[in-house]
Amino acid sequence: MSAAVPPATTEISPDLARVASRRILVFSPTIRYRLAPGDRALVAPGDVVVPGMPIAERTPDAEFVDAGRLARDDGKSGSGRASSGGGSLERLWQDEPLARAGSRSMARPSTAPRAESGPADAGRERRRPPFPGKWWVGGGERRGKPAKNKPTVRVGGTLLYETEGRWCAAAGERHEIVESPVAGLVREGRNAVGVTIELTGAALSGAIAAGEPTRGYLDVPRLTDGELWASALDVGRAGAVVVAGSRISAQAISRARAISIRGLIAGSVGEGELRDLEASELRQKASLAPSVPFGLIALDGHGRRPIATPILSLLAAMAGREVAIVVDPPLLVFDVAQVPLPELPPDWIRARSGRHAGREGRWLKSLGLRRFQSGIYLEGAVVRFSDEMETTIVPVSDLERFVF
Repeated sequence: MSAAVPPATTEISPDLARVASRRILVFSPTIRYRLAPGDRALVAPGDVVVPGMPIAERTPDAEFVDAGRLARDDGKSGSGRASSGGGSLERLWQDEPLARAGSRSMARPSTAPRAESGPADAGRERRRPPFPGKWWVGGGERRGKPAKNKPTVRVGGTLLYETEGRWCAAAGERHEIVESPVAGLVREGRNAVGVTIELTGAALSGAIAAGEPTRGYLDVPRLTDGELWASALDVGRAGAVVVAGSRISAQAISRARAISIRGLIAGSVGEGELRDLEASELRQKASLAPSVPFGLIALDGHGRRPIATPILSLLAAMAGREVAIVVDPPLLVFDVAQVPLPELPPDWIRARSGRHAGREGRWLKSLGLRRFQSGIYLEGAVVRFSDEMETTIVPVSDLERFVF
């Protein structure tokens, strides 16, 4: 992705300036991948990542493992500072800055600013004393005596803490590689904690995101009554991130996952649909069947609202381009430098709350204090919604305007 520059702002009237502004684009955001005990980061601060590059390794079936007494390859004791009072992940990140730098991957992208690591770096890492969060590989005998005539199974994970000279780890036999769906610069990479990446480009912020970070080409189909029917999702859209309209149904989510659609974008999503997606992901992991990452993002939360016209116009301009859905925080990432931004009238407003929530129109004038329902006095404004010929008086606090 190339760097993007925010467009120049447009002068607006003082009355319209009192309406809350909603920024559509977020430039160079920072995203996070949370790692659990047993997971390790494959990148280090300063690394440059590109879409599809491995950034972490997860251990989905991690369990508590007795790693025994550990020592460095040179034969010296490996308990280090942790042996005097026990270790913890929190102490690692506070007192072991060198240890954090040592938990890096041996693989580097061609665009990385540093030279590639070699066997010497791996040897130095093995010779480091054990500390909480360090990657550890052991045999199946660590979890009990292996059965006769069966090969010893190797397990891997991260060390947790030391007690009376013996180390405990979170480890498992199966590991999954996590690939980055975006390009950016790594700001932080810690085993069992997470990976933080500063993106190069822009993103469209959302209210709710679920599933996993994913990437695909943007598909903007024709919406019927502001919503995409589940029957419109077919195998021809496999590998796409589809704009689903005002709301995502549970049927649409199940159908999209079954035909390898990478993600869905909608104005809102219900809590029941989020629970169904979480349960579906748990069943998928329990079955050990490989599946492509799937994510969804709701731009306005749980209430049933259509996607705002300025945002929908921007999505239509990006149709066919590569985009990525990020879960933490909820973002739709793309390269805005190569996308022509749609014209945005300065007086275009949208009702974000109240009885007219979700409707859009044009700002006409301010009325000052007005008495509304229940005898409440609020600053009012005259607006003309796009689906009506008559004007409507709406509290200014219920309105929002869009800016790039």
